[in-house]
Amino acid sequence: MRPPRIKRSSLRYPLDNVLGTPAMVRLIRVLVYDVNGPVGITEAAKMAGLSQPGTRKSMEVLERLGVASRVGTGRAQKFAPKENNPYLTLFREMFSLEQRQHEELLQELRNAVGIPEIKNAWLRDIPIEPSHNLELIVVADSKTISWIGNELRVRVAKIEKQFNLLIEVNVFTRADNPKIPDDAVILWGISEGAEINRPLSIKTHTESEDRSLRMARAIAELIQSDRSLTQRAIYYTNRLLHEGQGMANNDISEWRQLLETYSPERLREFLVSKSSRAERLRRSSPFFSVLTAEERDRMIKLMEDDQ
Repeated sequence: MRPPRIKRSSLRYPLDNVLGTPAMVRLIRVLVYDVNGPVGITEAAKMAGLSQPGTRKSMEVLERLGVASRVGTGRAQKFAPKENNPYLTLFREMFSLEQRQHEELLQELRNAVGIPEIKNAWLRDIPIEPSHNLELIVVADSKTISWIGNELRVRVAKIEKQFNLLIEVNVFTRADNPKIPDDAVILWGISEGAEINRPLSIKTHTESEDRSLRMARAIAELIQSDRSLTQRAIYYTNRLLHEGQGMANNDISEWRQLLETYSPERLREFLVSKSSRAERLRRSSPFFSVLTAEERDRMIKLMEDDQ
């Protein structure tokens, strides 16, 4: 899209500049939602998928527009949301709605493919452009191949209408042996990368505790390099509590309280603590469910190195 021909007052229409480019939107999301606190240029650039020079330039613009403020000095200098800005509450709600819509889409797709005849289902990738289709890959029992495709197309038609999407359904049998890409979004079944989350291989209580502690140490290291992981876990626990998890609500509520009140340093210490409380809560850790495919791979590597 070409830039607007007619320029408008940034005093009268400040959001034209604040939300005027994808880079600005990405950095506001990092500031007020992903981290919701001070963040350095290097970390913000990585999280937003931008160059460091471009991130610094955009952050300085956000500072001039009253959305961000500087914290600290020298190399330790960071940018934080300017809390007296009247738009921050709206920005947070906007990004929260964005995340909820994404989670609702994935949940509807999981409901659509969650039938016994389907062994595995995943999205090949998430489209970058709005005009691109979602590609749904399904591995089904060979005996159902004559009807499962039509059944799925009926199911996803409702999702297409609800979310204004086009979903392409591709059905395979196990004999086709389709490879699950590393960046696939798993909807149903278990990928090779998710083997670490299967409790079936745990034979004794001691082995289970050892595994959960190694996972916690890996998560603690991931948190140290990406603070948005804690925010993602908070949003995830909020969603679980909103949906209601029965007997599990107590542990989930306890996790949310820890995530919201503990500093990053104290949270990492708690994750690897050998206290009875830490051991109990590690069994219901919310972190694995919010990891990206890349983060899961890194976690597994860290756990393997920790053996």
